[in-house]
Amino acid sequence: MLTRNGIVLHDDRLEEGRDVRIVGGRIAAIAPALAPEPGERVIEADGCYILPGLIDLHNHGLRHVMAQYDSLIEYSRLMAAAGATCCVPTLLGAREENVEAMRRGLRETDRLRLAPNVIGFRPEITYLAKTGAGAANALTKITAEATAALYRAAEGMIPIWDVSPELDGVLPFIRWCQERGIVTSLAHSAATIAQARQAVDAGLSLVTHFYDTFDPPPQTDPGVYPAGLTDYIQVEDRLTVEIIPDGVHVHPLLVEKTLRCKGLERIAFVTDGVRGAGAPPGVYDGLYPGVQVEVTADRGVRRKPDDALSGSALTPIRCLHNAVQRFGRLLVEASILCSRTPARVLGLPRKGYLAAGMDADVIVVTRDLAVTTTIAAGQVLYQA
Repeated sequence: MLTRNGIVLHDDRLEEGRDVRIVGGRIAAIAPALAPEPGERVIEADGCYILPGLIDLHNHGLRHVMAQYDSLIEYSRLMAAAGATCCVPTLLGAREENVEAMRRGLRETDRLRLAPNVIGFRPEITYLAKTGAGAANALTKITAEATAALYRAAEGMIPIWDVSPELDGVLPFIRWCQERGIVTSLAHSAATIAQARQAVDAGLSLVTHFYDTFDPPPQTDPGVYPAGLTDYIQVEDRLTVEIIPDGVHVHPLLVEKTLRCKGLERIAFVTDGVRGAGAPPGVYDGLYPGVQVEVTADRGVRRKPDDALSGSALTPIRCLHNAVQRFGRLLVEASILCSRTPARVLGLPRKGYLAAGMDADVIVVTRDLAVTTTIAAGQVLYQA
């Protein structure tokens, strides 16, 4: 396959008039004026950008689909149309719901073969100290039995698992995950700095939608400004943080602060998208059956009828767009936030940037960052 005449993001710079040849699921060459081989499929970029595929670490759904309840094949297709060559469907609800959702998804997709940009499942809610979006009934204690049941249901395909560091049994759980190559992510927490540091020492390395569902430290001594969990996270170099870049979940000033503290290589932009994301403003079925949400133009996704913030309306390509347009990053920098850093978090060294020998995870986007083509592992998943 040959994608030609594009502006290719290569070696941390944009190179005009370049072609990208893909052979056997890998990038074979990036060069100007490559001649098509007999029978080779040619995709004309027509001066558009050719970028690394987007990687969404934290997504529940988009448009008319929630990954947990609807067709995982349709979810995969919609995520590809939004530029995701790699994504992790993130599960809400109780343990039993997650077990059933993972089993159903694996059956439908022939163990994810029919959803090539889906790399596994992410249980978010089960091991949290508190929840957002009205899922308190899903919380459970950390037990070897519950952990094993979820792991078996996913057939080991759990790249990320969320946990609150203040829970009993958290340190053995983190070590258990690390032994199996599962990234543990600090989430929905009011942990002390000491509790968080112990979790990091045990192997925890990611922070779930930073700032969102984190409590500020109590001010116990008037006139003394206390340090809390978010302050520790900012300066802990062993932690990479997720940011929802919609300007609603996290104030833009805090995003800028985090960019300065953590740097591009320790921040992953994520959608936390739900059903209705990427769709026009209006009322949609929400995170859970029987719950409706309103997708708004500038206030995120709001649960009906209490108007509580319930996920975001972002899609992967909108994250890239916002990195450039809302937060003033160069396209090269935006790609690090939306592709390279997430690939590193997942331990996928052949993804996240374009070079010979890398996985052929490629998107073609217009100058205004609209997706025209999505290729994952050399397979065209979407063409406009």
